[in-house]
Amino acid sequence: QEVTVTGQDDAVDDGDQDCAVTVGASSSGDSNYNNDMTVPDQMVSVRNTDNDDAPTVTLALTPSAIDESDQDAGTPDTSVSAVSASLSHASAEPITVSVAAAAGSNAASGDFALSANTALTIAAGDTASTGTAVTVSAVDNAKDEADKQVTVSGTVSGGVSGSASADPSSRTLTIRDDDGAPTVGISSPSVAEGDSGEADLVFTVSLSAASGKQVTVRYAVDGTDGGTATSGTDYTALAAGMATIAAGSSSTTVTVKVRGDTTDEPDETVRVTLSGPVNATLGTAATGVGTITDDDAAPTVSISSPSVPEGNSGSAHLDFVVTLSAASGKQVTVKYAPDMTDAGTATAGTDYTAVTQTTLTFAAGETSKRVRVLVTGDTTDEPNETVRLTLSGPINAMLGTATTGMGTITDDDAAPTVGIDSPSVAEGDSGQAHLDFTVSLSAASGKQVTV
Repeated sequence: QEVTVTGQDDAVDDGDQDCAVTVGASSSGDSNYNNDMTVPDQMVSVRNTDNDDAPTVTLALTPSAIDESDQDAGTPDTSVSAVSASLSHASAEPITVSVAAAAGSNAASGDFALSANTALTIAAGDTASTGTAVTVSAVDNAKDEADKQVTVSGTVSGGVSGSASADPSSRTLTIRDDDGAPTVGISSPSVAEGDSGEADLVFTVSLSAASGKQVTVRYAVDGTDGGTATSGTDYTALAAGMATIAAGSSSTTVTVKVRGDTTDEPDETVRVTLSGPVNATLGTAATGVGTITDDDAAPTVSISSPSVPEGNSGSAHLDFVVTLSAASGKQVTVKYAPDMTDAGTATAGTDYTAVTQTTLTFAAGETSKRVRVLVTGDTTDEPNETVRLTLSGPINAMLGTATTGMGTITDDDAAPTVGIDSPSVAEGDSGQAHLDFTVSLSAASGKQVTV
């Protein structure tokens, strides 16, 4: 007699199963047969071989792309993705998937966070994970940067012994950047020019916030208004160029080489303008005004002490020269007038044309000016005479040591001749008569004459 044991097919990975079948004598209605039965009971072992493969584990991200920060402050949070696991078919034993997350393209470890619970459990007989959720959350920052990617992977444990499932394929989570491009601006620095060599006038090109992208921006001396300084004279010509701010940095510099000199001059400016930014927008400070601070002392101003022959007629020129110790880059003014305490021995209006207080102006770069006094010629022998002019009230200069000039009118007339006449007188009959001799000069003299 043949006994058949048939296995029951299913779709569950449950492993091979053993069962025992007992074969023995059975009773019948024939007592003689029963008494003659001598076959003992026998146990037969039967194995039900499982024909189901270990299930395939699949990870899923919901959603597969999230925002850097929650965009609507609602539910669900748009900056969080849930990780789940599923089986291609059920297993007779529970399966655990340990989840890990790693930085992918453009991402760093600080750009995301994995939940405290990292284990997904699929109960025996189920095909989807249940229980405490596993999540990946975006970490917000203020950087404008490229979208980032996070690699989510899993490690499988559990299941039916001997038919463990393979680890699932990893999934990629995208974190969308939600930060606007920063603004870029330029500083307005200053530097003392120095007396020689070069000084660095350093403009700082900076972002309103560090960016995760490389930022570039063009710079050049302003084509409309390059400033009051002269390129090639006050500073080395600055060629147009490109300023680059590396990702993660917030600034770079542009340097103008200032040339030192010893000329007193106004502070001067260089205007550098930004244009054409990439990965940024122009801020309000798109033009930097660099100031070259003058550090040179003002020149001193002095007046000469000239002389001139007076001549016999007409006018001679008594020219005083007012000079600066060095050329100035500024307009210099100074007043001159007859010395109020001692105007000299010459008489205004007689020996020379009267001089009134006047302001003398030096244009930038000029070092000398002439002050002309008109001397009146005569034929009178007289002492040399003087005219004293005094400087006062300089602007953009200082008074030097020669603040008063003494001009000399040199007498060029011959001394007169002196003679005596031969008088006569009637003697009279009595008393005394006067015989008067006259001593005379050939011409009046401005000097006392004795003989």
